Amino acid sequence: MNFEPTYKLAGILLFLALLAGCKTPGESPVGKTPVARVGETYLYREDIPSNFVTGTSEEDSVKYVEHFIRQWVGQQLIVQKARLYLPQETLDDIEKQVQKMRDDLMVYRYEQELIFQKLDTVVEDTLVEKFYNDHSELFALKNNIVKVIFIKIPVSAPNLSQVRRWYRSNRESDLKKLENYCYQYAMKFDDFEDHWVSFDFILDQTPAKVTNQERFLRYNPFLEARDSVAQYFIRINEYRLRGTTAPLEYVSGEIVRTLLNERKMKFLRELENNIYFEALNGKKFEIYK
Repeated sequence: MNFEPTYKLAGILLFLALLAGCKTPGESPVGKTPVARVGETYLYREDIPSNFVTGTSEEDSVKYVEHFIRQWVGQQLIVQKARLYLPQETLDDIEKQVQKMRDDLMVYRYEQELIFQKLDTVVEDTLVEKFYNDHSELFALKNNIVKVIFIKIPVSAPNLSQVRRWYRSNRESDLKKLENYCYQYAMKFDDFEDHWVSFDFILDQTPAKVTNQERFLRYNPFLEARDSVAQYFIRINEYRLRGTTAPLEYVSGEIVRTLLNERKMKFLRELENNIYFEALNGKKFEIYK
């Protein structure tokens, strides 16, 4: 059983133990069982994370706990030595940093909980379309994109000449024959007719070399390639060239994330202002000059 990923978490877990799980004898929590002591600081069995050993054998679990305790002891010995060695000014600075980390984490958790409870995460299509039309200059394509049918068939498969005829045809009956054939023989059969993908992504899955993508896409609705394993057939139904404005459907997800982020930032600003003015009106704070 390999516990290496668990050990990498031990530093974080031990830091949390220093803040929460380690108590002096006078502060000993009721019902907690001490398993180690360094000076006046105790580690309790209840504070050793158990979720990382769920499903492991009893022997592996024991090894994990022993390793965790040894790490905790080593960490505490160094911490206590550092506390004696470091000047008080440094210790005070560390305490301030720990307090700031605690405050920042508390604020973050509070904000995330309110966002989860109260933020409207439904973005209407009309808002997405309006943002797209108002900011079309933001959506210039960085890569060529395509809608394609991508077929990869073993070179030993029968009737490859028929596949070549079917995938070039516009007749529904031929495309149905192609689909049935591919389900039986194809190593890969992807229909990207309903959504855009990068042309680079398509080419990377084939041995084909296209030096000038823009020129190729303008004049070639079909692409074929072959290696020792497979024959590739690619039908390019639509394309958009780099530098042109991306189709709305290609960037709609990005727009939704942008609008939600703006909505979230506005929500947090309003939250901060509301809390501030509520406290101001209630005379819950003072600023001394």
